[in-house]
Amino acid sequence: MSPAISVFDRLCLALAWLSGLIAFFVMSVTFVGVVMRYGLRSPLAGGFEMIEIGMGLIVFTALPFMIRRRSNITVTILVDRFPPALLRATGFVSDAIGAALMGFIAWRVWLQGERLLRYNEVTMELRVPKGLIAQGMSVLLVIAALAFLLCAVEAFMRNRPATSNRPGSL
Repeated sequence: MSPAISVFDRLCLALAWLSGLIAFFVMSVTFVGVVMRYGLRSPLAGGFEMIEIGMGLIVFTALPFMIRRRSNITVTILVDRFPPALLRATGFVSDAIGAALMGFIAWRVWLQGERLLRYNEVTMELRVPKGLIAQGMSVLLVIAALAFLLCAVEAFMRNRPATSNRPGSL
């Protein structure tokens, strides 16, 4: 494994840990919000927005790690019967399509973020700029596209198995 791939895989792992921390934050905000609402009769200001933003960030920060681990859903009805050359080709094509789709979505989300920033769109209670949230998610989608692209190259070169079931491995 080259040093650049190793660094990228560590970045994906760090993003997955960040996803876990965000999930803990969302859980904590939910708990505090419920306690404040029913125990103190005063809802947590901005709690819904924190949860809403956090849920989106959980998905986008976990995505590159999921792609690198090959943990996405696969249908293996016929794949088990494919010869190795066809298996390598289908893996390459599907990962290349995944990279292209992630890149396209990242581009469109970035443009939407620019539009939201241009119109000074902010969340209702916390006043967080919606454009910055969208552009942050766009950057995470670019990382996901790079993860797919790296998987496509590996599928073509067949440097690693098509699936990895070892816990904690990339």
